[in-house]
Amino acid sequence: MKMQTVSILALPLLALAACSGGGGADKDGDGKISKEEVAREAESIKFSPGEWENKVEMLDVDFAKSKMPPQLQDAMKQQVGKPQAVKNCLTKEQASKPGADFLAGADSGECAYKTLDLSDGKVNAVIACKGKQPGQQGDIKLTGTYTATSYDMQMDMVMSSKEFGSMTMKAKNSGKRIGECKA
Repeated sequence: MKMQTVSILALPLLALAACSGGGGADKDGDGKISKEEVAREAESIKFSPGEWENKVEMLDVDFAKSKMPPQLQDAMKQQVGKPQAVKNCLTKEQASKPGADFLAGADSGECAYKTLDLSDGKVNAVIACKGKQPGQQGDIKLTGTYTATSYDMQMDMVMSSKEFGSMTMKAKNSGKRIGECKA
């Protein structure tokens, strides 16, 4: 099942950008979080420029309600417990105005925030995504903590499609500033 949701490797960007002092993105109280509200929630984000190391690790995957072929299930199960690390340089310019476009959602309109609160050093978000094929859907719950130089998050995901049924995944995502950017 290929869902173009918030990629497990793109989630560090969300976590890095989650340094806001807001109290929830649905400022107008209409029950919907618009791209403008997400961008507004992200406006106060400030974090430290420099080299960051981001780690993502799949903790569990459950295929109990899945019709996914066994070979695909096995390939995914082999990723459990194998952290993936990515280093990236966050420039001063990026740190001063980070990720609002990313947080506001992809231009494709495939994902929408049901809830988003980046206040008090905590990350709480629920994201609903639709796949490119009819009947594909993904729901992602993000919880965690952050500072200007680190973050730690838990991701709980449920993905479903007419073709493959549903599956659940749990992952953790952490990152920290590790120094100055290398030239």
